Amino acid sequence: MDIKSVVIHEIKKSEKITGADLFLTKTELDRSNKNVKTIISSLDESFSRKTIRRAKFSNDGFRSSIADFKNINLVAESAVLAKNLKEGIQNIPAAKGGYLVFCEYVTTRAFLSVFLVRNTTGSLLKPADGESWDIESIMYLDVDHFAMGARINLDVLNSASEDRYIHLVKGNTDISDYFENWVGVDDTKQEAKDGEALYEMANKIDLPEGVTDRDAFKKQIFDYVSGRPSKVVNLRELSDYLYDDSDKVATYCTDNDLDIDGEFKLSGTQLKRFVKISITAGGIKLEASRDKFSTSGISVSEDGQIVLIRSKELANSISESI
Repeated sequence: MDIKSVVIHEIKKSEKITGADLFLTKTELDRSNKNVKTIISSLDESFSRKTIRRAKFSNDGFRSSIADFKNINLVAESAVLAKNLKEGIQNIPAAKGGYLVFCEYVTTRAFLSVFLVRNTTGSLLKPADGESWDIESIMYLDVDHFAMGARINLDVLNSASEDRYIHLVKGNTDISDYFENWVGVDDTKQEAKDGEALYEMANKIDLPEGVTDRDAFKKQIFDYVSGRPSKVVNLRELSDYLYDDSDKVATYCTDNDLDIDGEFKLSGTQLKRFVKISITAGGIKLEASRDKFSTSGISVSEDGQIVLIRSKELANSISESI
């Protein structure tokens, strides 16, 4: 991990009351310090182990507060964002404050992330010179129990790609509306895209141990989704079902730039793609995956009388057999 910048602010607000205070730091933390590296690495890893929801920006929130996502002044722009969140939650009795950890870093991709960390194990963070935090005290942050988080893929955001670049997760609580409103999320569902990405994953990911046939693997996915209420796919649960490893599928999708939500509904039409079509008529049996049924593969003539199979390999095999 290559850390470019880390800034931590604190919003002080207790649950069931209104009003909030804000402590803004004026300097970045030392990105070369081992404690800083440990905290950011741990937060990113903890984030990746949760169910991730993908989205894009609306026209407000971060989009209106950060002038240039290619050249971020994290101290100044995170202070504006922290003030916005403080203003947004101070009149919401149920909202709680916490430490806002802003960081810009590069792993396999360039990210801008923000984590709202509430729980600590031990003493609270200690201010240093009234401008930042005592670096030793940041180790008290309980990174496995951060409340909310957003990770922005800057490589995708700053490109011409239509993929979703915001990753949102719930930590030990549901993602609150005020957090999403603060980030500025366009909540348009893209379940057709999710289904396409799932099918692409099924065609390319390493097969589980003991599974040697790609079609059998797809049938496992079909069986899993068919048994789910409303055909909702949770990637981490699916991965645990297929591999006994809840991280395997999500990690593959992230590493291979597949734009897929951590949880989505699969339509009946998309689900059928995971099983073969098998037809027997007139003493002839035809069996193939659904993606083979197209104008360039297997199709039926306009009058419905002729089945057309466009396959040089199949034609050669038939010729050799008769």
